[in-house]
Amino acid sequence: MKAKKFIAAGILAALLLGLQSCDKAKEAVNAAKEAANEASGKEKIDYKLFSDPAQTKKWYDAVVEKLGENTKVTDEVRFTVTKNSDKVVKTDDGSDDLSLSIVYQDNVDKRRVQQINYSSSFGWREPQTMEIDVIGGNPEDFRLEDELFDFKNEITLETLQKVIDDAWKKYKDDEKFEYQYVYTIVIKKNLIDVSIKGKLKSNGQEKFGYYKTDFKGNPVK
Repeated sequence: MKAKKFIAAGILAALLLGLQSCDKAKEAVNAAKEAANEASGKEKIDYKLFSDPAQTKKWYDAVVEKLGENTKVTDEVRFTVTKNSDKVVKTDDGSDDLSLSIVYQDNVDKRRVQQINYSSSFGWREPQTMEIDVIGGNPEDFRLEDELFDFKNEITLETLQKVIDDAWKKYKDDEKFEYQYVYTIVIKKNLIDVSIKGKLKSNGQEKFGYYKTDFKGNPVK
């Protein structure tokens, strides 16, 4: 099975050139701090946000806005929600987290992608050029164009909401779970993948449910 991961182009170049001096490391740390300080859009998130259609619309519209003219060359959109009690490192204020990753084809170098990241803790980051590392299959057969889709015109808000609602219908069980919430939403070419996360009342263990559809909301395996 073919898969791919994204590697920051600047990081890859540094590794290839062997630029690992202390000065360079300090510069990178300082740049990251400055970027974090300048980022905007931080806000308090409720882990149940995708149970609210108004919130789904808000974040759908945010993706369309950030993509702008690049909706036709979208590669992947990924939402991840984390309840504070589920965090590895919990925050004192009890705040939940939302992270969002938007990946689209680079307008200059068509072999690369641009990635925009959002975190409810740090806000929006500037687009970053990423290399693509193909995992599995024959790298010679990989064509980025085969992975792209038109987010705005192929993914309607109505379909996205329907898929979320259907995932809830399949997995929601107040009798069995202490809590449940939409944990991830991953959108790739002709695939919407929603996962529901919950904590079992019987033994306190986490359990996940996965629901996948095509762009028309039809279930797929």
